[in-house]
Amino acid sequence: MEDIIWNRLNKLGSSDVDFIHYYKLDTKIAYNDIETIYEDYISKHYFNTKSEGTIFSGNEADKISIRLSLSEPTFANVIENIFEDSVVNIDDSLVLFYIKGEDHALLLFKSFYPLSDFTEVKLPHFCYYLTNKETISMLNKNFKEGEELCLMHCST
Repeated sequence: MEDIIWNRLNKLGSSDVDFIHYYKLDTKIAYNDIETIYEDYISKHYFNTKSEGTIFSGNEADKISIRLSLSEPTFANVIENIFEDSVVNIDDSLVLFYIKGEDHALLLFKSFYPLSDFTEVKLPHFCYYLTNKETISMLNKNFKEGEELCLMHCST
């Protein structure tokens, strides 16, 4: 799987990049929070697991989503749009989240191509941690004063 992601990353060109933004956030966010809301979004889309009669079910993803929506509405709206784009479009999608100072970045990768390597039925969505020191160093260098999170979205 790692080889597939690296091959895809190496083929990225500037025309593949849909969005790069560095955020100054007023609330703490962890990679686990992002994974939780992404997995919940995927689950609701594919398995129709929406709660009946209520918009808030009290699960961890809802709590994170509400916290982000209240404290970081622009960021919350951007990631919702990116997640929706990743789910509804057939194209490959790569979303990178990098928290300043971390030694790794979170990649949310959507591609049908790697599914041929699995014998079991899987959705085309993968969470992967990027630990390449050169990439992390490059991301760190681009932060401006007060910025804490880098978000990059690519699709082909």
